[in-house]
Amino acid sequence: MKMRSGWGCQLLAVVALGAIAVAYGFWTGYLPIRAFDAVAWRGVQRSDNETRLQMVDSLIRSGKLHGLTRPQVLGLLGPDCNCDYFDDWDLVWLGPERGLVRIDSEWLVIRFGRDGRVSDFQLRRD
Repeated sequence: MKMRSGWGCQLLAVVALGAIAVAYGFWTGYLPIRAFDAVAWRGVQRSDNETRLQMVDSLIRSGKLHGLTRPQVLGLLGPDCNCDYFDDWDLVWLGPERGLVRIDSEWLVIRFGRDGRVSDFQLRRD
């Protein structure tokens, strides 16, 4: 009898953890991570940043931006947002943050070094 009771507690714990994970994903606006695809990235309309938000983590982890020149970055990602955010960065992409309540925005920011090549890039929030 104790074995059944133990299994019941374990099952309840697994179900509770699963429910917490689902609720967390819903609240934070979890988006699946997609492999970076330059054609899909460039094809996104300004009003639909979900696709880019799904790919940005993959892009950052891949390191594809390291050492690229401005024309190479623009060829890969298309034009930046041309906005006045993050004046200390050279190029900026993305928009509304992931999450249920999208108060802030997430931005892929890129900086070029003196040699004209990407020296730094990261995901920032405003």
